[in-house]
Amino acid sequence: MQITSVTTTAVRTSMREPLTWPGGVRQSASGLVVEVLTDEGIRGIGEAPGPTLPTIRTVIEQELTQFLVGQDPLRTEWLVHRMEEFSRNWNRIAAYAISGLEIALLDLKGKALGAPVVELLGGVCSDRVPVVGYLFIDEPEANARKAKAFVDAGYTELKLKVGRDFGQDHDAIAAIRDAVGPDVKLRIDANMIWSVPAAIKWIRGLEQFDLQYVEQPVPDFDVAGLAQVRRSVAVPIAADEACTDVRSALELVKQDACDVFVIYPSEAGGLTRARQIAAIAEAAGKWCAIGSWAELGPATIANAHLAAATSTFAFASDTHYPLQSEDVLTQPLDMSDGLLAVPRSPGLGVELDRVAMDRLANNQVRESVFYDDIQGEAPRVGQIL
Repeated sequence: MQITSVTTTAVRTSMREPLTWPGGVRQSASGLVVEVLTDEGIRGIGEAPGPTLPTIRTVIEQELTQFLVGQDPLRTEWLVHRMEEFSRNWNRIAAYAISGLEIALLDLKGKALGAPVVELLGGVCSDRVPVVGYLFIDEPEANARKAKAFVDAGYTELKLKVGRDFGQDHDAIAAIRDAVGPDVKLRIDANMIWSVPAAIKWIRGLEQFDLQYVEQPVPDFDVAGLAQVRRSVAVPIAADEACTDVRSALELVKQDACDVFVIYPSEAGGLTRARQIAAIAEAAGKWCAIGSWAELGPATIANAHLAAATSTFAFASDTHYPLQSEDVLTQPLDMSDGLLAVPRSPGLGVELDRVAMDRLANNQVRESVFYDDIQGEAPRVGQIL
């Protein structure tokens, strides 16, 4: 069997409402759908989310496809290694492209072998993967109402964006706790917005609310600062933007800078590399959670296969999926009970809706992930004192 072609389709769907976070306001979710076709008619599907789809698309079409066409698609590790070696000098952006291609290759391999991707990644640790109820910066009453709706729907873990105003954060968390009670797990994410002193002061002021953990309180480049925050507060600390690949995970362990790795398969360069990060976490006594780029259906279910195959993912996966208005799959993913079932059919276990693909491919609106509302409203990373 040989790969005959690789195609990409950039799609974008709107959010059900604007999502405010420390770096801006997000109103849409975008993804690059990747398809790998073989001479035997087997088609693998993947998705490459990331910060700049036009660049990721160019990387796939102009740089990486040459390593795939004419090759045996079942040699996944070898093909990924070749692409990584070729892109070593620009590996950060290449990782998003390789991730989408690897998902498609694993989907294709699963279909060829009659096995779900979770089996290719090590076998099933859990049949259903918990997901968070995702909350953004809003009025306390609105956050409390949305949190209660998530919990009533079966969610047991919530995540709240914070960092712009301490009073608002305090009141929002207090309102959420009043609405959902003490047993629901609640994590907060500052997206690198604080300096080290500000992070320590802010987190200490919120410790009373029994937080599950605080995600990336300081800039990603300040691993020593992250470690200092961790030593100074009683709440567990998670590395998000500072945990991008195997080497960054090793540095986090070396400096004992966090308790939790938030892993993005798209940033790591695929499911296999993300699993290696999880193995480092396990060896170091850390726990893991899946991070979210606002993936569409293909990458969301791919991430679920990873979490289901790895015992280290003790916390619910991040996902924007319930907040998105449309998807590219024939059957939308069901998260109504706060759990995402991992398909046991070959490959990823999902199929593309061509009509939806065509419709969402015509959405030409482009949006910055960081600082979309930069007109003096969003503070710069690490600047809040």
